[in-house]
Amino acid sequence: IPRAAFVLGPVIDVGVRGQSDVPNEWLEVGSISDISEEEPKYYRVNFPVEQVYSQKETQEVSDQEFVIESAIWASWRTEILPDGTYGQSYRPSFLENYDGGTLTEEQIQEAQENLNVLSSSCAHLGCPVRWIVREGEGELLCPCHGGIYNINGEYVAGPPPRDLYRYDFEVRDDGNIYVRHEFDAQGGLIEQEPYVI
Repeated sequence: IPRAAFVLGPVIDVGVRGQSDVPNEWLEVGSISDISEEEPKYYRVNFPVEQVYSQKETQEVSDQEFVIESAIWASWRTEILPDGTYGQSYRPSFLENYDGGTLTEEQIQEAQENLNVLSSSCAHLGCPVRWIVREGEGELLCPCHGGIYNINGEYVAGPPPRDLYRYDFEVRDDGNIYVRHEFDAQGGLIEQEPYVI
């Protein structure tokens, strides 16, 4: 029993108790004005880690800083037409004249409703996806096993079992995107035939 508790402890802490070694802090990613209509913007973010192997109360705090280096793709929600091509982008019109000032509550809400903030890790085995343009349309492609996603992070083809994971995010009145190390772990599963190699 002690061995099983040691091995399963981290799984129980995260899955059952909702605890994590990554603090639930909001980190600034970048300005919404940097994201174009046509393609996603690539951002890097370093989430701090509090590495703990026992009870926090009985451990000394390390003077070293540990981080999880992560990558994010941010894009404006885009209409996907029946043939798979892209239609209208929902980039807020107020951004055409935006000079970096304070956003109103309505502008914040419009930006949040139309923004995709996606993990760059493929939902298949975690390889970093890349934005490529083929035949006039862009897509997020996994170079490891050929997983393909559209600009909204939705599954298009290949072995991934779901859409890309979406970060928990918020747009603030300074016009910047803030994220924390939480995802939509429940939604986006794809019903598909088993993938055969």
